Amino acid sequence: MINKLKFLNLIVICFLIGSCTDLSYQALDSTVVTEGAAGSIGKATDLITTLYAQLGKIQDSQNDTWGLTEMTSDEMIGPTRGTDWSDNGQLRSLHTHTWNSQHPFLITTWNNLNQAVYQSNVALTATDITEPQKGETRFLRAFFMFHVVDFWGVAPFREVSEGVGVDPKVMNRAEALAFITADLNAAIAALPECADIGRASKTSARALLAKVVMNKAVWSATNPAGPYTFAAADMDQVIALADQVSAACGHTISDKYWDNFIPENAATSKELIFTIPNKRGAGVSGTVRSRYFCTLHYNQNPSGWNGFATLGSFYDKFQPGDQRLGDAIPGVTDVSGLRAGFLIGQQKDKNGADLKERGGKPLIFTKNVLLAGNTEVEGIRVIKYPPDYTNLDNPENDYVILRLADIMLLKAEALLRKGSAGGALTIVNELRAKRGAAALASLDEKALLDERGRELYWEGWRRNDQIRFGTFTGSWEFKNASADGHEVLYPIPATALASNPNLKQNAGY
Repeated sequence: MINKLKFLNLIVICFLIGSCTDLSYQALDSTVVTEGAAGSIGKATDLITTLYAQLGKIQDSQNDTWGLTEMTSDEMIGPTRGTDWSDNGQLRSLHTHTWNSQHPFLITTWNNLNQAVYQSNVALTATDITEPQKGETRFLRAFFMFHVVDFWGVAPFREVSEGVGVDPKVMNRAEALAFITADLNAAIAALPECADIGRASKTSARALLAKVVMNKAVWSATNPAGPYTFAAADMDQVIALADQVSAACGHTISDKYWDNFIPENAATSKELIFTIPNKRGAGVSGTVRSRYFCTLHYNQNPSGWNGFATLGSFYDKFQPGDQRLGDAIPGVTDVSGLRAGFLIGQQKDKNGADLKERGGKPLIFTKNVLLAGNTEVEGIRVIKYPPDYTNLDNPENDYVILRLADIMLLKAEALLRKGSAGGALTIVNELRAKRGAAALASLDEKALLDERGRELYWEGWRRNDQIRFGTFTGSWEFKNASADGHEVLYPIPATALASNPNLKQNAGY
């Protein structure tokens, strides 16, 4: 495989915003070269393989898309422990919503997402691309652009045929909404009804479209911070899409919650709609490795980085007996002592012996945690993906992007916003029964947001949910309420503004 990169220092501008048409970039198994409109594009199969790899790239690290969706929400904190995890205040600024346009996570995420959109544009120009491949590409482009628009409220867009002198156009939220919707409708028309959960299908496209339509009120609002008006016709469409998803491909809600996340989740769960597949030992981008390393203590198995935790107020949303709160997992708990879910209190090894911190004191994770000034033990840790002890560095757990419980909760939300609280409550209580939680007596927006949190914590949707439900600009531990709500959009990175005069900085920055 040729590994060639031209104009290395300009690659971000070239892919995203920018101005280069003579460049090469590495694909998984081939080199794809673009040289203007008349240049060699490459084979469609290789280009689409690169797109799926980019999907994994944006989820692989806590410093990218996942970090911006979770670290800024009410279900995660990146506490400083002595000098550990100080990171020049980067994590603290995410938690307190005091970021700026130079924040490295924002720059990385902007670059990777917009690069993926451009790579999608390139793939669609391949001369050998088939209609189903166009459907896959449009689905993936819609996914990448969804996050660009959700994070920044705009979407820069460069045609493959445009030359050096053309500054990429910039879609506003309404234009991007129409573009993404058209991509997903085209994908639905072109794709098979069902496919391997690691490939796009009509069902996964409908699931993503349900998310797009549910967020239409947010993206269409005059003020990005709201208020939001959820049109009845849009809610009807979400309900119809959710019904189509739930009726297709044998998808059902798992009786065992953790079947969705264990190393064998692709084979065990019928709930998963779209994932990043990981094969044991293959080193596939999109691995869940960082999800357990980022939170576990040094003296646990595996020896982690002793970083992120959840907030006590979020943990308190759960009832005892709820599967989602935590459970022993065969092949995990008996190997290391770890449980899935929330780790609180005295931690044990596989033999049930008490673990200790590095200083020799008992390793007892506490509910109380500070933003800074902690020791090694403060903060409840989270294990969403149980470690794969056959290969900790290349675990086989598929990375979950879309699953049925999420889509059914979107249906419940649509029913609630239409005034059918009873129908919404039925869906929520059916899910809670599966999870071992007691039925709710009633349902309002706060209760539904809490249920989405309990079901989907640390899966990369919390910021989006909080914005839609109007709580993202509120207050929680160590974060003050926003004065004007401008934080619902991130600042456009300064490097992007310098590269494209069509971009304008978001209000408040």
